[in-house]
Amino acid sequence: MLLRHYTPKILTALFGGLFVFAGFYTFGNALLFDRIFIGVLIFTALICRKNVNVLGVVVILVIQRLLEEAGWSISEANHELLVKAVFYGLALFVYYKTRFDELSKVFLTTITIALLSEAYWYFSDKSAPEIYWYVFVATNAFLVRYLVFVRVGFTGDYFPQKAESINLDWHIFKLYGVASFLQLIMIAEYIVRSVFGFIKITYVYYTYPYVAQALATYAVWVIFNESYRLLLPRLLKA
Repeated sequence: MLLRHYTPKILTALFGGLFVFAGFYTFGNALLFDRIFIGVLIFTALICRKNVNVLGVVVILVIQRLLEEAGWSISEANHELLVKAVFYGLALFVYYKTRFDELSKVFLTTITIALLSEAYWYFSDKSAPEIYWYVFVATNAFLVRYLVFVRVGFTGDYFPQKAESINLDWHIFKLYGVASFLQLIMIAEYIVRSVFGFIKITYVYYTYPYVAQALATYAVWVIFNESYRLLLPRLLKA
């Protein structure tokens, strides 16, 4: 009885510490961290294979990773104007789909200012910072929020008896809201430096890698934590 009571807390502390260590250890090594992230997604899909709600969230996150990889490949193309057109066009489309989101007005305002800044840099022949990549990452995060928001309804169309909102939905929705806001303030700081000449304003620029890593680490922890919580009752009965 005592073991059953303290096991969840012990495991939470243990794995929490492991993921914090993994976050520090993989800082600056995106490839290794991606492998850990994918590994946790596969682990979650395997142990929760009968839970369509968890699987739905896992599928959304897989889509997000695939889109990010595709976006990075596109950003490496030599046709910068075409890349910008694709990324900003996608941003406006996602805004239209997510216009009910509480952050949508901030998103649209930032994208509009970014577009005006791009026009300013283009016509003034000034070197433009590559803010279109952050536009894409913010767009991707907003898309995740949208997919999580509609997931229950979509799942209910195919599994009406099993579809329900779970804690993982809420965590991912909020987490990617913070992630998208991080990208937007990064864009805003670039514009302030490049358009208005406040070149010493680099607060977000220098803290961005640490905050982004912390958010990514927390995402891995949340996915693992919620999945093992579903698995734990079965382990304790064994």
